Amino acid sequence: MEAHVWEAVGGWEQLEGDIFGLGWSVEALEFSSEESVNWAKSFHPDSLEICVNFAGQGVVRSGNRSLVFHPGFFGYYAQYREGLEATRSSGEANRFLTFEWSRPRLAKEMEGLEDDLRAEVRKWLAGRSQLPLVGGSRPVPEYWGHAWIHWVAPDVPGRARSLWFWGRALELAGAILFEDGKKKVEQRRHWNARRWVERAQEYLRAHLAEPLCLRALAREVGCSPFYLSRIFSDQVGETLPAHLRRLRMERAAELLRAGEHNVTEAAMAVGYSSLSHFSKAFCQVMGCCPCVYPNPARLAR
Repeated sequence: MEAHVWEAVGGWEQLEGDIFGLGWSVEALEFSSEESVNWAKSFHPDSLEICVNFAGQGVVRSGNRSLVFHPGFFGYYAQYREGLEATRSSGEANRFLTFEWSRPRLAKEMEGLEDDLRAEVRKWLAGRSQLPLVGGSRPVPEYWGHAWIHWVAPDVPGRARSLWFWGRALELAGAILFEDGKKKVEQRRHWNARRWVERAQEYLRAHLAEPLCLRALAREVGCSPFYLSRIFSDQVGETLPAHLRRLRMERAAELLRAGEHNVTEAAMAVGYSSLSHFSKAFCQVMGCCPCVYPNPARLAR
């Protein structure tokens, strides 16, 4: 069934398990498409999927609830009979894994732990709801590793491969299907904020010469523009525009110190087309005009 659904774009691989025979399955998807792909066609009735997203954007919807999968995030959703809508992004590479559970098999694995499950998961698992379930998502922890090859081809002996995927399927379920205490929620919120800020800083350093687009940056990082702007100011102590300006001026200063760029070339290298605007920003950040900024020759004298 899965292979037929993905024939048009290709890139589907059954890694382990059997949703019909064993009640659990792990599948890998890697493709690019010029048009958005109807992801929901691959969902099985009466099953819950945990998706680990590596590249591209995915959206799962039911009514007014939606779940967006950004790169580096994992989340869950569950089908009863039908009702879920889902699409994968067009015009970019999509790379993700799905860890799927049938409801009876997941109920068996969660036996005795029901009280600690998220309320919506507990209700769905007990068969008390016939509505589809759109859950939450969170960043993939750093200690799990983000290398695609590590997930699709784990470095374990061949006969241990099934155990490795089975263990990872249980780990994912344990990480996202259970309620968190207030302390853990706060710790995760703080950790997520720090990670998003670090991602934003890395992106800005790699794109110094490009105009700042908060919406595009937030999409790259994986959170809302408003939230990113707020947590960045809280954690870094300066706004995103001010931080980018400082990074640009520090880079321009490096170029001038090296002696291989004049002021105009340094300005253009960090995204300034106006020399006057560049000079004003440089003075504010570095404390002097770029035309008199120290270089090795002047320091030697």
